[in-house]
Amino acid sequence: MFQKDAVFTHPKGMHIRAAAMVVQKAYEIESMMDTSINIRNQAGREVPATALMAIHSLNIKPGERITIVAKGSNATEAINCFEELLKGDLLPQSNAEMEQVDTILEENMLKADKIFDSIGLGLIVTNTRGIITVCNKIVEDLMGVRKHHIIGNPVQDILPGIDLNSVSHGIGVFGSEESDVQNIVATDINPIFVQGEIVGYTIIFNKNASTAESFTTKTFNLPIRREVSELDKAFSGIIGRSEKLIAALDVAAKAARTSSTVLLQGESGTGKELVAEAIHYASRRSKGPFVTVNCPGIPSTLLESELFGHERGAFTGALYQKIGKFELANGGTIFLDEIGELDKNLQAKLLRVLQEREFERVGGNQVIKVDIRIVAATHRDLNQMVKEGEFREDLYYRLNVLPVTLPSLRERKDDIPLLVEHFLKKLSEKLEKKNKTITKRAIRHLYNYDWPGNVRELENIIERVINMADGDVIDVWDLPQYITGKVIENKQPLINPDVDGELATFDEYEKAIIEMALEKYKSFNAAGKVLGITHKTVAAKARKYGIVE
Repeated sequence: MFQKDAVFTHPKGMHIRAAAMVVQKAYEIESMMDTSINIRNQAGREVPATALMAIHSLNIKPGERITIVAKGSNATEAINCFEELLKGDLLPQSNAEMEQVDTILEENMLKADKIFDSIGLGLIVTNTRGIITVCNKIVEDLMGVRKHHIIGNPVQDILPGIDLNSVSHGIGVFGSEESDVQNIVATDINPIFVQGEIVGYTIIFNKNASTAESFTTKTFNLPIRREVSELDKAFSGIIGRSEKLIAALDVAAKAARTSSTVLLQGESGTGKELVAEAIHYASRRSKGPFVTVNCPGIPSTLLESELFGHERGAFTGALYQKIGKFELANGGTIFLDEIGELDKNLQAKLLRVLQEREFERVGGNQVIKVDIRIVAATHRDLNQMVKEGEFREDLYYRLNVLPVTLPSLRERKDDIPLLVEHFLKKLSEKLEKKNKTITKRAIRHLYNYDWPGNVRELENIIERVINMADGDVIDVWDLPQYITGKVIENKQPLINPDVDGELATFDEYEKAIIEMALEKYKSFNAAGKVLGITHKTVAAKARKYGIVE
């Protein structure tokens, strides 16, 4: 295997036709050089270079660094050829290439249609306004109406009683939501996220409730969904639905059924303690104690006594016997947070506890045996620390029995709307404040921020804006300046009376808005996207008001 970093330079990013060109060239290179090629984005997601939808879903931006991975006898040469392709304009160089790219796009569209039709239940996709944009053949059969009479209509016309408002804040509805047409039952209603914004909804439904229930059991209860369903009381505080989070929780749910040592790895603020608690309370030890030790939070001179306890007179000031954390955790779980901060002396003593489940108190010689489960956590790279001699290799392997890597918030940005909704509700109750809502543009700024402090930082920001925002709606100007990137002057009403206290006419306001949008965004298309209207409408109004000729 050979890999090489490259920069994707196409000015429009990995749009669908650029992705098709990449796929077409990848096919050529793979067949000529007997080599397979994958592309990995900065978040670590790796997909085959010949898979159109997978490549497009990486959402690679202009100037973004990617990794090309090749396997085969000519891997180096294949990567060099592929890198040259990425440096180009990704335009077909001949009619033959154009036809090949069109064929790839057409085949993938046909595959998507076949997948939709093979689901076996009705599938409808809508935009944010509830207008149907896609439906499969089962919808035609259930409704007795041809597809072209369904697409373009409001979903309420097809499925009266379906309420998309119940998922408008990013929380999907799962179960049953009966419509008024032919006993139709919606088994799954979920928002579609693109870059942190809801861009539409999917609705899956059936004519027969019992069939729908059977489908739900077979199709939606994937392993992690089944685990979270069974262990919902323990895992209910973990919010999100991203692939990386689901994969981590899948391992955590399996770990909960064992007594093996777990090592939680992830940046600060990713929820390691929350997952450790969930593992404990979902395990057979749930009725036993859950004891937390914050290793860097205790001075190194006191940490040994804190962990193992001490006898009376063991050192100056030890006026009484003290029970240590390991003894307190007997019959339950001990959570060693930031274990990478332990010094070498304590690492050796911890190794004995892991191996033998026994120790002596400081100043004592009586061997104390304990029945404990150890869950450790760190934000540091213990493997690298082992190589640098900072962490014992034997202890690392004892801890790393069941590793669980929690993704950073940067790697699961599509969870931001869900987390914001959760924190708004939770913190409003805690602070005894009126529930607030948040605008889409504020969510967009949260989405574009890098989140070095992860979920903990997001929670702190939501608590801050709940306390500081004046109105019931949180907007961009309520967010910290380091998130928005600039000082945003708000606090002035969008519509102001003139000096005589009179309002301007609607046309005057509309003209001013169109002028401002065109001055800032320079094109009808860009201005239309911001204003929520088509570029044709922007152009027509600009001509109407004499802004352009």
